Amino acid sequence: MGVSYRQVFDEQLTELHDGVFRVGTMVEAALSEALQSIKLYDQAAVRKVVQNDQTINHEVQRLHDQALLIIATQQPLARDLRLVSVVLSLLPELERMGDYAATICKLQERIAATPNFVSVAEMPQPIPRLISELSQRTSEILHAGLEALRKNDRSFADRVTTLDDVIDQLYREMFEATVNISTSSPELAAAAIHLLTLAHNLERLGDRVTNLAEQIEYLITGKVVALNH
Repeated sequence: MGVSYRQVFDEQLTELHDGVFRVGTMVEAALSEALQSIKLYDQAAVRKVVQNDQTINHEVQRLHDQALLIIATQQPLARDLRLVSVVLSLLPELERMGDYAATICKLQERIAATPNFVSVAEMPQPIPRLISELSQRTSEILHAGLEALRKNDRSFADRVTTLDDVIDQLYREMFEATVNISTSSPELAAAAIHLLTLAHNLERLGDRVTNLAEQIEYLITGKVVALNH
């Protein structure tokens, strides 16, 4: 007995869903390596993340083209169309997350090149603590979002929303700390501002994960929700 049309279609949809998750794991690895490079000021790790960002971009484009081909040739309806539309919405989100990881690495290079270079660990508190907590919480929210995607599980949405609120608060504290340190220790202003930009990239990545969670909610329930207020 030959393979049915529906079976072939289901395999295409599964490949699309799995492909998006694969891109997500690539982004997660890139973020982990980027954050590690900040701690170690590892130039080889920096180059690896920046180069891998191109791989992520190419895979995003491949999946985008695949999704459009499915729409053109299969004319999906109802929930099948919802899956394809969600994929098309998630791909640019994941691509931007990969860009944030690459930007963090580029910021590491700028920090290392500042006059009177001071590592993150040597900066006055609370900056080292805030960078550490932001890194940890951003890694957690990305992992939670990817688990939601992998399992098609909307229960992760609450976890994502809570973590995003924490990240937003940490970023506000980082902004205040940067202003204070730039005023009290002008020689550290350049490094502090670069670290604030790094923190901003982490905060924006968290926002992108909440967008991901919103799309998963839509995929499962068909309802449009706003998790990022």
